[in-house]
Amino acid sequence: MSTEYDEIAKIARASLLPDFFAVRIDEEHLFGKLQEMIAKITLPKPVPQLDAIKRIAAATDSAAAFMQQINEANLYTVTRELISKIKVA
Repeated sequence: MSTEYDEIAKIARASLLPDFFAVRIDEEHLFGKLQEMIAKITLPKPVPQLDAIKRIAAATDSAAAFMQQINEANLYTVTRELISKIKVA
Protein backbone atom coordinates (compact mmCIF):
# COMPACT_ATOMS: atom_id res chain seq x y z
CA MET A 1 0.00 0.00 0.00
CA SER A 2 1.27 3.45 -0.80
CA THR A 3 2.19 5.84 1.94
CA GLU A 4 -0.64 8.15 0.84
CA TYR A 5 -3.15 5.32 1.35
CA ASP A 6 -1.61 4.66 4.77
CA GLU A 7 -1.99 8.34 5.66
CA ILE A 8 -5.63 8.38 4.48
CA ALA A 9 -6.39 5.30 6.60
CA LYS A 10 -4.68 6.93 9.59
CA ILE A 11 -6.72 10.11 9.15
CA ALA A 12 -9.93 8.05 8.85
CA ARG A 13 -9.18 6.18 12.08
CA ALA A 14 -8.55 9.47 13.90
CA SER A 15 -11.59 11.27 12.47
CA LEU A 16 -14.72 10.83 14.50
CA LEU A 17 -16.43 13.63 12.60
CA PRO A 18 -16.80 13.90 8.82
CA ASP A 19 -15.79 17.57 8.80
CA PHE A 20 -12.49 16.81 10.52
CA PHE A 21 -11.76 14.08 7.98
CA ALA A 22 -12.54 16.39 5.05
CA VAL A 23 -10.37 19.22 6.37
CA ARG A 24 -7.40 16.91 6.98
CA ILE A 25 -7.68 15.26 3.55
CA ASP A 26 -7.90 18.65 1.82
CA GLU A 27 -5.03 20.10 3.91
CA GLU A 28 -2.80 17.17 3.00
CA HIS A 29 -3.86 17.33 -0.69
CA LEU A 30 -4.94 13.68 -0.57
CA PHE A 31 -8.36 13.85 -2.19
CA GLY A 32 -7.15 12.46 -5.52
CA LYS A 33 -5.54 9.54 -3.71
CA LEU A 34 -8.73 9.06 -1.66
CA GLN A 35 -10.76 8.84 -4.86
CA GLU A 36 -8.25 6.36 -6.26
CA MET A 37 -8.31 4.33 -3.04
CA ILE A 38 -12.11 4.14 -2.97
CA ALA A 39 -12.25 3.14 -6.64
CA LYS A 40 -9.88 0.23 -5.94
CA ILE A 41 -11.88 -1.24 -3.05
CA THR A 42 -13.46 -4.55 -3.99
CA LEU A 43 -15.36 -6.82 -1.65
CA PRO A 44 -16.21 -10.50 -2.10
CA LYS A 45 -19.93 -9.72 -2.05
CA PRO A 46 -21.65 -6.69 -3.60
CA VAL A 47 -22.36 -3.97 -1.05
CA PRO A 48 -24.83 -1.26 -2.18
CA GLN A 49 -23.31 1.27 0.22
CA LEU A 50 -19.87 0.81 -1.40
CA ASP A 51 -21.38 1.44 -4.82
CA ALA A 52 -22.93 4.67 -3.52
CA ILE A 53 -19.64 5.74 -1.92
CA LYS A 54 -17.78 5.10 -5.18
CA ARG A 55 -20.33 7.13 -7.16
CA ILE A 56 -20.09 10.04 -4.73
CA ALA A 57 -16.27 9.95 -4.72
CA ALA A 58 -16.12 9.99 -8.51
CA ALA A 59 -18.61 12.85 -8.78
CA THR A 60 -17.04 15.25 -6.28
CA ASP A 61 -14.00 17.48 -6.59
CA SER A 62 -12.97 17.99 -2.97
CA ALA A 63 -12.97 16.13 0.31
CA ALA A 64 -15.39 18.70 1.73
CA ALA A 65 -17.93 18.10 -1.06
CA PHE A 66 -17.41 14.34 -0.78
CA MET A 67 -17.98 14.35 2.99
CA GLN A 68 -21.03 16.59 2.68
CA GLN A 69 -22.69 14.13 0.29
CA ILE A 70 -21.53 11.10 2.31
CA ASN A 71 -22.96 12.69 5.44
CA GLU A 72 -26.27 13.50 3.72
CA ALA A 73 -26.53 9.85 2.61
CA ASN A 74 -25.74 8.63 6.16
CA LEU A 75 -22.68 6.76 4.89
CA TYR A 76 -19.90 8.26 7.00
CA THR A 77 -19.55 5.32 9.39
CA VAL A 78 -19.40 2.82 6.52
CA THR A 79 -16.97 5.03 4.60
CA ARG A 80 -14.73 5.47 7.63
CA GLU A 81 -14.68 1.73 8.32
CA LEU A 82 -13.85 0.87 4.71
CA ILE A 83 -11.09 3.44 4.42
CA SER A 84 -9.51 2.71 7.78
CA LYS A 85 -9.62 -1.09 7.69
CA ILE A 86 -9.42 -2.37 4.13
CA LYS A 87 -5.98 -2.71 2.60
CA VAL A 88 -5.78 -1.45 -0.98
CA ALA A 89 -2.83 -2.37 -3.18
